[in-house]
Amino acid sequence: MKEELNYIGNKIIEDSKTLAEQVENFEKDEYVLSLANSSLSREEVLAWRAQMFIFMGEALIEDYESVKNRVIAWTKEVGEKAIESDVPLNETIALMGAYRNILWQTFDRELQENRFAAITVLDVNKLVNPLLDEVIFQFSQLYIRYNNRKYQKAQDKLTELSVPVVPVAERVAVLPVVGEVDEDRAQLIMEMSLQKSSHYQLEYLLIDISGVPKIDVRVAHNLLQIVQSLELVGVQTILTGLRPEIARSVVAMGVNFSKVKTRANLKQSLSEIGIGGL
Repeated sequence: MKEELNYIGNKIIEDSKTLAEQVENFEKDEYVLSLANSSLSREEVLAWRAQMFIFMGEALIEDYESVKNRVIAWTKEVGEKAIESDVPLNETIALMGAYRNILWQTFDRELQENRFAAITVLDVNKLVNPLLDEVIFQFSQLYIRYNNRKYQKAQDKLTELSVPVVPVAERVAVLPVVGEVDEDRAQLIMEMSLQKSSHYQLEYLLIDISGVPKIDVRVAHNLLQIVQSLELVGVQTILTGLRPEIARSVVAMGVNFSKVKTRANLKQSLSEIGIGGL
């Protein structure tokens, strides 16, 4: 049995490049297009596939754990390069089944003529299948981490767009607030305004709330907390765009805005702090 495993392993290694070329026959149109649009060459992909077959052959004739460790390290390296080159790992993972098919097609004649004992076929599967499963697992982990990073970047970008602190002069910025302000968004506005105030070393932050359709007690208190938090770090805040009907509503609700500087519009606020030319 050992001789048969050695024979199969050495043949896989010897024919690794030829076997790798056959993987192309299993590629779907989407994968072909993705590969063509990536920065990887066909030669690089072929070399990676040949190396995978070499690992499969080595698993049959060398210490399995040693081969497995090399496969894990290699998969992580190749996976990162594939991601950097814009090759979709999910489509790469879908191709892994082709390696099993190609492997047994290579030994189809020997199998039909019963040149291998049944136990040998079983042993080959017991060694090769977990190796391919490990590659799929490692690729999957990389794919998940990549998508998580991509999602987080999108969320960060969305956060910046939803709380746009816009510098208009030295140490002066405007924060236009548009839409509903719930607890989560109020917390986000507070965090981003504090962060951007520190980044731009602001002295004044003009918060324009003309785009907020409704201000209830909860929203009013949230705005008050934002203003107070900014004052604690030395940023003078001016609320602009407080429409008359909203102002009356705030007073009726008993929210004390007496210590909050408010102005009718941005132009008035800018003029007051000496930027009247804007």
